Amino acid sequence: MWEEKLVGKLCLLLQNVTLQVDKQDRWLWRLESSNDFTVRSAYKVFVNQQNTFIEVSPKVLWHKDIPLKVVLFAWRLFRDRLPTKDNLIRRRIIGHGDSLCVGGCGLMGTSPHLFLHCQFFWEV
Repeated sequence: MWEEKLVGKLCLLLQNVTLQVDKQDRWLWRLESSNDFTVRSAYKVFVNQQNTFIEVSPKVLWHKDIPLKVVLFAWRLFRDRLPTKDNLIRRRIIGHGDSLCVGGCGLMGTSPHLFLHCQFFWEV
């Protein structure tokens, strides 16, 4: 019974799709002029969005096969709600004098820094 409901939903989704025999069916990655995916282009986008909110669809994270603790961590990471030093300072939990990264690199402890740039955590 539930399979029939899924087939019905699929039919509704495909109702407005027109297949074109003379066109190649493939994914397009708009961040590259070649329209092909590269890790470099995805990394550049991620790094350049250092302190901005990243919009993530709940459907991507809230999936039954993903452990809840992983979902919650990713949700907090994308919403910039992890207890990093910059967030703790913003919420007035710690003072400005404690803003440096716990890895000892001398830079501010932000989420992008901790997960992408800090040499100490990169080696871990």
